[in-house]
Amino acid sequence: MKLTLKSTLLAAAALVAPIAAQADDFFSIGSCPVGCTAYTWSAGIADVINKNIDGVEATAEETKGYVANIKLLQDKEIEASMATTLSSYEAYAATGPYEGGEPGKILSWMAIAPVGMHVIALEGGPVNTLADLKGKRIGMGQPGGVSMLDANVLMEMVAGDDFEAFRVRLGDMVDMLSDGNIDAALWNGSFPLPPVIKLSAQRDVKLIPISDEFYADLSAKYPPYFRLAIPGGTYEDVAGDTPTYGLANGLVISADVSEERVYDMTKAIFESLDDLAGVHPAFGRVTKETVLNGFGAPLHPGALTYYREIGVPGIEEFVARVGEK
Repeated sequence: MKLTLKSTLLAAAALVAPIAAQADDFFSIGSCPVGCTAYTWSAGIADVINKNIDGVEATAEETKGYVANIKLLQDKEIEASMATTLSSYEAYAATGPYEGGEPGKILSWMAIAPVGMHVIALEGGPVNTLADLKGKRIGMGQPGGVSMLDANVLMEMVAGDDFEAFRVRLGDMVDMLSDGNIDAALWNGSFPLPPVIKLSAQRDVKLIPISDEFYADLSAKYPPYFRLAIPGGTYEDVAGDTPTYGLANGLVISADVSEERVYDMTKAIFESLDDLAGVHPAFGRVTKETVLNGFGAPLHPGALTYYREIGVPGIEEFVARVGEK
């Protein structure tokens, strides 16, 4: 018999807990490798669900990244995951990297924060502009993660195939950068990135700005990207704002999860945002005004009911634009 992620979790729970103490439902949230922001978010949300929703055992699952998360959702290995708004729409429509999946099965849930493209280098190193990436050793992110796909887009525009790619997770990339084994690291993620904070405590870090000219060319080819800046002070060594671009980042969920369950979880998360802000500062910026940011696929009915109840601005316009499941 083939062991899946879900069957492994169920078997493990049966070994360690008495029958009466087992949760009625397991709820797995796909994230990314341990150490990245999405794992921190998923762990915080799982903790809130476990503390507030009876009969559910929620877990943050370490995965290879957002692309892998969608495949796990399509295969019913997990119930929810972190995703960018670009990947969430493609997952709902079963297009792009998710072609072959069943359309309409992966729904929007909750926007958390923008993700910003980080071009990370060290003071005194060989990379000072985007053009300097050509011919260099570049950390690109691990296979299965959307950050690597974003890095592919950037490097294709900057250098074609004239660079050496290292496709590893963010924690490994910053270690390699610190040790001089790569010249720059690329990561499209929600800031602050914990491994970059750690790196800035050890080395003099700089972020390479994205010019208006480069962004204009990029957005002409890839309209979902939008302009943003990584605020000065996000990282110890970077005092000024760094112009860059990104996507919105948040939670998507399987349409198979019950409406009542999703309503209860959405309510618990929203009522725990102050506590979650202690887990990661991005939660401190989640509000009724931001929760729909960037989504192009319909909301799960349970989330929609709660958002209507609390009066999320623009909720009916959103439903009219993207539809209702």
